[in-house]
Amino acid sequence: MNRVILFDIGSQDPEGATRFYSNVFDWNIGSPNWDYWPVTTGSTDSQGIDGGITRSPKGIAQRVQITIQVDSIDATVAKAVENGAKPDTDKMDFGDFYLAYLFDPQGIRFGLIQYK
Repeated sequence: MNRVILFDIGSQDPEGATRFYSNVFDWNIGSPNWDYWPVTTGSTDSQGIDGGITRSPKGIAQRVQITIQVDSIDATVAKAVENGAKPDTDKMDFGDFYLAYLFDPQGIRFGLIQYK
């Protein structure tokens, strides 16, 4: 089963978003890497997922997006496209993992992550 493992909050003002979510929900915000601020939403012994706040690229709306862990990005992208999805990015290599983004048939953007 492919699980949702994180969320991304995309913002044109990620520094402001990190202050807001930290102040309102007491989320722990880590140092940025690749314009991505990791977010810990609670302790590991409680239900929930962690995620991050990222700088939205120009032309991409501010949004909340999920990322789903898969065994093979290539196979999952092919299956998603067969079922009406449209790729948004090519597979990207970040050292320990690959990322890719697609739009589902309703136009909702989501991410895939494959750990190496």
